[in-house]
Order: sequence, then structure tokens, then C-alpha cells
Amino acid sequence: MNLQHTKLFLFFLVLLFGCDLVSAQTVWHNPLNESKDMVQGIALPAEVGKNFGRLAANTKDLVRPEVWSLSQNTAGLYIEFKTNAQKIAVRYTTVGMRAMPHMPSTGVSGLDLFVHSKDAWAWSPGQYSFKDTVSYIFDNLPVQKGVYRLYLPLYCGVKWLEIGVDTKHAFEFVLPEEEQPIVIYGTSIAQGGCASRPGLAWPAILGRNLNQPVINLGFSGNGRLEKPIIDVMAKVKAKLYILDCIPNLGSKTLYPEEELRKRVYAAVEELQLKQPNTPILLAEHSGGNDYQLLDSAKNEGFRLSSAILNKLYKELIAKGKKNLYLLTTKEIGFTANSTVDGAHPNDIGMMENALAVEKVYKKIFKLK
Repeated sequence: MNLQHTKLFLFFLVLLFGCDLVSAQTVWHNPLNESKDMVQGIALPAEVGKNFGRLAANTKDLVRPEVWSLSQNTAGLYIEFKTNAQKIAVRYTTVGMRAMPHMPSTGVSGLDLFVHSKDAWAWSPGQYSFKDTVSYIFDNLPVQKGVYRLYLPLYCGVKWLEIGVDTKHAFEFVLPEEEQPIVIYGTSIAQGGCASRPGLAWPAILGRNLNQPVINLGFSGNGRLEKPIIDVMAKVKAKLYILDCIPNLGSKTLYPEEELRKRVYAAVEELQLKQPNTPILLAEHSGGNDYQLLDSAKNEGFRLSSAILNKLYKELIAKGKKNLYLLTTKEIGFTANSTVDGAHPNDIGMMENALAVEKVYKKIFKLK
């Protein structure tokens, strides 16, 4: 075999086997094999156990099957580690869909790698292959002194995952910080639909902007202010609770004003009973303020549910509730450029949503 044939042979091997070809000198690290929980973004990791789910096994019989299934999506979960490697490989298998008509594989079932160094975040584009085993290779990395953060997929589950570096390079997982998190209970918009990458979901952007841990309890189509999820939230000593469920509570038939009042009041009462010092931020629908959206029925539905929440917020304040805040549709500020379908934000909308929440967060905690 001459040199040219050898090169062609190696090229086709790379196409066939992906990162497996370069794994001979690679040491693979599985975060679930460590003595301590290394998966971050879980509300109650001690109860969940060592897996990639967002809810503990003992909640399975307490929530609706749809909520439980969505809790196995890894939205908002991430793994942090340190390495001096200039090439990082990741391989994993998924459960569920790989892509959606309005959301690419890179967001639904892909990964996202950032590094935090010198008070700034940098991002690494990966070379990816979506086969039975999904693989990402992050190459040509400068030697880092910071901490890498690997965000997991937004809309599928992860069976197993390994991070690989060459044998000559150091690698260690970073333990989760004990800082109080921001806990977000929401809909598909909070879960991450329709970001192009996991790190561009608005809760992830918010976490990086504030250097604050964030718990993502977004359940696509199923963010309905239900007691089992409020009970999970109430167990977390959080820095801030965000209730962003109005996009799933807009049906006048299923959720008339009195039903919304019942759910909002119950959620606020339970959270303030269990964690009286934690502020609560109620969020109106992110859509509905866009007069460039040529769908009057959709706009009216969005505005109606937001108007009801606004009314309920004022009622609660009038009743003497403290430490309660409101994020309005206008403050979020979506335009014709913000969504893929009039409701679910694209990357522009995700950034707008994150910046709006960040602004209110800084007002609450009197930060500049």
C-alpha cells in the first residue's frame, strides 16, 4: 500500500469510526463513576442519585407521566472539570428525539462546552457526529487554567456519557458549588425550546452572566404550577425562585381566572411557608408584546394570561405579601426577530429573556 492509499484508508476509518479511532491513547472519564455526584443543575442531587435525571425516583408516582418523562431530559444539567488537554472528546448515548422541525440536533440532543477563566466565559465549537453513539471533539484548545462547563442536551435523556483526554494530560471533575441556586419552574421556553445549543437556553445564559448556579425545572407543555414540583422547589434553599408557567396556563377553558388564582396563590404560599427569606419572581408570557407578529388570536391569548397574572400579583401585594416580584412581557421585550414560531424563542429571544431576568435579579439584590 503506497502513501496515498494509506492516507485514504485512514481517512475512511475516521469517517467510519469517528472519535473511536483516536481513543487508543485516550483515557475516558465517566462522571457517574465518581465517589460524589458530579452532575450539576439537579435540584436535590442526594435524592436523585447518580443518574442524569432532574427529579428523584420517589417523585415518579407524584407527578403526571408526561412530567416524569420530561424530567429525564437533561435540560440545564452540566458537568464541570479541569484539564490541560488541548483536545477533549465526549461520547454518549441518548434517549428520545434527536431533533425537531423547529429546533436542531445541536440543541435537542447536542452538547455545549464553555470555560470560565479570568472572570469571563469562552466557548469552544465542537466537531460532532450524531450516530448511535453521539460524539463531540473539541480540538485546538489553548491550555486552560479555568474550569470547563459541559452543558448536556435540552430535549432528550442521556444514558451514559464519558469525557476523554490523552493519557499525557491531567483531568479532574469539579465538585458542585454549595452556593444557593436560582430555581426556575417553567415551560418549554425555560426548558430550552428552541435554542440552537444547550448553553444558549435562557436559564444557562442567566447562570453564566451572574456566575450563579441555576436549576432548570422547565417541562415542555407541562409547566402548570403543580404541587409536586412546587414541593420539590420548596425543599431547595434557593437564592431566587422564578415561576414562569404562564405560557402553559393560557387556555381560558382549562385555566380560567379562578383556576390561575388558585395555582398562583398556592405556589406562592407554599414557597414562602417553607423558604420565607427567598424572593419569588412571577413571569408574564414572553410573547404577546410583539405587535409585529401577524397573529391576532395568538397575541390576544398571550396578553390575556399575562394580564391575569399581573392582576393576581397586585392582589398578593395588596394582601401584604413581601419578597414578591413581577417580570412583565414588556420588560422581556420580544420582537419579530425573537422566536421561531411566535412563541418559542430563538437564540435572540433567549438572550433577551435572560437579560430581562438578569435586570430584575440585580434590582432585587441591589446589584449594579
